[in-house]
Amino acid sequence: MFSNLSERWRRRLRIAVAVWAVLLVAVAFAGSRATVREQVDAEGARGLLDAAVGEAAALFTGAAVLAVGPLTWEECEVTPVRPGLSLERTLQVSGATVEHVEALTERFALRSLTSEPDGASWSGTTQEFIGVRVTAPAADPPGGRWAEPVAVQAVSGCRPLEAPIGAFAPDPPAEATDAWTYGSVDCPDGATLTSWTEPVEAQPMRVHETSGGCA
Repeated sequence: MFSNLSERWRRRLRIAVAVWAVLLVAVAFAGSRATVREQVDAEGARGLLDAAVGEAAALFTGAAVLAVGPLTWEECEVTPVRPGLSLERTLQVSGATVEHVEALTERFALRSLTSEPDGASWSGTTQEFIGVRVTAPAADPPGGRWAEPVAVQAVSGCRPLEAPIGAFAPDPPAEATDAWTYGSVDCPDGATLTSWTEPVEAQPMRVHETSGGCA
């Protein structure tokens, strides 16, 4: 078919075919990058993230005082042409026990990351691709209860931004300052954990007001 073409044109044709093949592979690869996690947008991921935090709160309720931080997010890129958000929320547990942290690590199949006298941590990912990390002040607290707060952080990872993510907050208490932030999550039993907190360096957050836990 191409026997009547000059060697120069044959070489150009081979180059064009090679370039076209590379483009097809690139398009196929880009299309395959959408994982199960990336198919759930940021709005849907927020519900999954808050459900994980609410379930964690339910495991601690009755043995500790809980406070939930605000929903925070960072801009990210799902692909170079697809913007996204990575969502995060923190649950702070005061008076947590080893028994309840063990129940949490078992529920979410968390693996131990560190176990030292000055700190311990566990991490894992739920079936819905929500990252969960638990950080405690020490591996073995005296009497099986930590005197300092334990933090449970839930992170969505980069999710496509298909719709705005709203953050509702009621009117703050009269004594509140601009540094106070509002957080709330639904508990598995239908109750709601609500808190007014303030970020600080010494611990995940300073608690000003909180409903204390799930019902």
